[in-house]
Amino acid sequence: MKLAHDGIQLSFDVAGTGPLQFLFVHGLGGDRTHFAPQMEYFARQGRALNAELRGHGESDKPQQAYSIEGFADDLVFLCNRQQITKPIIVGQSMGGNMALEIAARYPDFPAGLVLLDSGVLFPASAGTVFAGYLEGLRGANFADEVRKIVADSCLPTDRCRAHVEQTFLATPQHVLVSTFTSLFPWDVHRARECAQACRVPVLYIEAAHRLADLDRFAELCPQLVTAKAVGSGHFLSLEVPEQINPMIDRFISLYVRRPG
Repeated sequence: MKLAHDGIQLSFDVAGTGPLQFLFVHGLGGDRTHFAPQMEYFARQGRALNAELRGHGESDKPQQAYSIEGFADDLVFLCNRQQITKPIIVGQSMGGNMALEIAARYPDFPAGLVLLDSGVLFPASAGTVFAGYLEGLRGANFADEVRKIVADSCLPTDRCRAHVEQTFLATPQHVLVSTFTSLFPWDVHRARECAQACRVPVLYIEAAHRLADLDRFAELCPQLVTAKAVGSGHFLSLEVPEQINPMIDRFISLYVRRPG
């Protein structure tokens, strides 16, 4: 399915019926296949929207500046048009940053947030590594840099690596560069404010490599609940859904207020 927002066609899937509402948001270089295991699982419990960000998947890929704030606007638009109300927003990687942005700007919009290995309040060590990635993405050997980023993000045992590499390489260079460029300014200027403003329950599930200062996150957002997946790199929604889905289930049952 597609809907136009400000002239840009946005691709998404909707499935399921029931009282719970879900919004699934992939990360940089992803598409809606990254949340296919969760759509199948959670559409049995309620209505779920699986979005493809502008610049990704089958959505339009205009030459423009891409940002967390802009993606968040698109997601709220899709939910409003599809009558997805009070969703539990599940975001992988920068999809979790969008979830926080939405919760801060529209405090009555979500019922809860689930962040899957999102880079929020980056550790200081991440700056140098990410600057190197960005330089490589801007260069002539763009495809090689994409493969390096995916390899660095995965464990040697990750079975999803080839698929993730495929979706990254299907994402245009201008989209990856612009989006990647926006991540650190958002972390510096918005992450703390968004975490502090968030009033709904939040679950953060970490993968193998730490991408967030979880102690600082918890200070800013006392309702934060944390967990860690076993034996998975960054793309844990694809790699270990048998761990992730029950964790989300348990989080909802204990912390999220159900409709009615």
